[in-house]
Amino acid sequence: MARIKPDSTDEKPTFESSMLQLDQIVRKLESNSLGLDSALAEYANAVEHVRFCQQQLATARRKIEKLRGITSQGKAVTETWEDDTDQSDPSQFDAEDDEE
Repeated sequence: MARIKPDSTDEKPTFESSMLQLDQIVRKLESNSLGLDSALAEYANAVEHVRFCQQQLATARRKIEKLRGITSQGKAVTETWEDDTDQSDPSQFDAEDDEE
């Protein structure tokens, strides 16, 4: 399995650096300039970046709170934000979306 490598200046990969790497991989794959083995290796690397980004987004969702209102004393009343769709589950995406 391919592992996400951190930027040379960072110790841990970031969401932004992973998205940038994913964009570069997609460009390489779309250029049709890679051989089969290289394309498969790049694809495996892209999958790792997608998983990493999904994990980062799931973590961010857990940290977000919705503002429900403000008390008469001016304090915020919040509740945990719960998303009805679990984007971290790749099985929820249908192949029909790709056919358009």
